[in-house]
Amino acid sequence: MKKKFNAKALFDSHRVFVRLPSGISMLNDYPDSDLFIQKLSALVPNIEDDFVQAQQFLKSYSRKNESTYRVYRNEIERLLLWSWTFAGKSVVTLTRSDIELFFDFLNRPPSDWVATAVHDRFQLVSGFKCQNPLWRPFVVKISKQDRLIALENGNNPVPNRKAHKLSNQAMKISFSAIACFFDYLTEENYAFGNPIPAIRKQSPYLVKGATQKNIKRLSQTQWKYVLDAALRTADQDSRNERTLFIVAMLKSLYLRVSELSERPHWTPIWNHFWSDHDGNNWFKVFGKGNKMRDVSVPNALLPYIERYKNYRQETDPSFNSNSALVTKIRGVGGMSSRQIRRIVQANFNAAYLHMRIQGFREDAEALRSASTHWLRHTGASQDIAIRPLKHMADDLGHASMGTTDQVYIHSDMKERASSGKKRGV
Repeated sequence: MKKKFNAKALFDSHRVFVRLPSGISMLNDYPDSDLFIQKLSALVPNIEDDFVQAQQFLKSYSRKNESTYRVYRNEIERLLLWSWTFAGKSVVTLTRSDIELFFDFLNRPPSDWVATAVHDRFQLVSGFKCQNPLWRPFVVKISKQDRLIALENGNNPVPNRKAHKLSNQAMKISFSAIACFFDYLTEENYAFGNPIPAIRKQSPYLVKGATQKNIKRLSQTQWKYVLDAALRTADQDSRNERTLFIVAMLKSLYLRVSELSERPHWTPIWNHFWSDHDGNNWFKVFGKGNKMRDVSVPNALLPYIERYKNYRQETDPSFNSNSALVTKIRGVGGMSSRQIRRIVQANFNAAYLHMRIQGFREDAEALRSASTHWLRHTGASQDIAIRPLKHMADDLGHASMGTTDQVYIHSDMKERASSGKKRGV
């Protein structure tokens, strides 16, 4: 029987959550969530203990970084809400068949559990964090290209809630997060074991096999127009030197956008560029998993670094080696990931328009789907043919060369396809 959405958000954003006290007392500032748990506690034994255990688990993971916390919060919160409202059980009493039903639910959640846009979980009302009625545990998104096409045609680009379906990668993340949660509960003597590994082996949602991953990247033509657009706007207005610098850095150093942005406890600064005794240039990166690495700086990137550095020296009297690498035009400090993405997107839009004018309509339309992360994949895909695999893995920040090989090397697939064409019938 279909269940209407009757749940409440449990855990706030990372910025707020890390400042909250431990234990159920945090609910004192969240009256809607508190009332939701109190009502269910009469029907579901141990629900308050479930909440406290989940909070303590998230407290430990919130220390890593915001993105890690957000992933675990979303997955654990969905598990708790489903367990309490659908199964009517504490998480520690869920059977294997219960959890298999939960993953069925994750794969195809009811449409009224799905939002068509990202909404804040809570709204501040009279000093209390009250539930935002628009929030849902799942969000269905419309592709950037489909959104632009709809707007151009005068239509409102609204995604279909009923079409929501988790990808294979998203299901892998869910399995991993929930397995970590049950490991924690077992270690705390709250649960009697972790059922996830056994369920994962038989899950129809985790596709196994040696299929080639489709890496989204710019073509040679698209990259030429993206770089040309950045150069052209920088020559027209020196304030756009920042755009040129960002685009060149992300592509040439294979950077994730988070590695160029300001984050809690880390700001990329000019001093993170350094040279060794042999005159080789490097850039220090604080990357995924809180790992530091040094990325080799190609000679071709040096003119772009110098251009932006000269601009900063001319416009900022306080500029020095400890200054933030990428700064706001107005205001102080480094830029957020969201701000950097907006800059790159504006550059993509300029390249798109120029490509259409010059008749490259197919490449232009494909560029409309591009995200900032495509620059990292573009740089790595272009360089993989001329650089040793180990060097690429180190610069990309991959823990294993196998990851680099799987993602970026296509020579074996091409050779296999070539030989396969010669087979007879």
